Amino acid sequence: MEKILVLESKYRHTLGNLRGIPDLKAAADGELIWLRGIGMNTDKHIASLPVLHRYTADSQERLFPDQHKTPTGKLSKLDWQPIKAFVPIELPVSAMPGKLFLPMTIRLSRSAAVQEVFALLTDLDSWKTYAEIATRTRLQPLRFAVSAKGDVLVIGHPLPQLPGQTFWAREQMLLPAGYDLCPPSLAHLVEVPKETMMLFDPDGSWQSIPITHFQPAQRSAVRLTEIGHD
Repeated sequence: MEKILVLESKYRHTLGNLRGIPDLKAAADGELIWLRGIGMNTDKHIASLPVLHRYTADSQERLFPDQHKTPTGKLSKLDWQPIKAFVPIELPVSAMPGKLFLPMTIRLSRSAAVQEVFALLTDLDSWKTYAEIATRTRLQPLRFAVSAKGDVLVIGHPLPQLPGQTFWAREQMLLPAGYDLCPPSLAHLVEVPKETMMLFDPDGSWQSIPITHFQPAQRSAVRLTEIGHD
């Protein structure tokens, strides 16, 4: 048996907090979004979703509404995608597009070298909660940028202990912790504009973030941060 959730497509942005849940997949079907791969232990972010319908699917993918023993339909054939692909990160970018100034493909590989982390990609709720209780001394060394989907990139040291993905800085390139360029010497061939940081995914994809989009981590600024809604 498998849990299936259905949301209205206007709540697509709420899925951004679910990127870290393995096996979770989503599919669009008209004005609806279907979720599967939820597992038995429901994540707190899944529990907070504005769910329209809840089903349990059997091995034949028949759909049983929550607390009902009779199926009302069958799961449609949909284009299921990992959440990371279904709701890609869209950190704010400037009018100047991110650009690698050499015609080459960037690849990352696992690295055993231990690097001090410099950036944290987390969610806005966690960041706001932290900002309310953190001392001024803790916030002062940090800066942050927020995407329209509620993803927060915090840079500085020391970083807060919050859920999310950490990155280390190779000059102006933010590489996922535990990864490096392949080969590392490639760093000498990549030219990054001084006013920009490049945020990498483990798959080598990247996006540019203007440094001007980062603001000091003042408690008042964090409180006033809101995200756009569809």
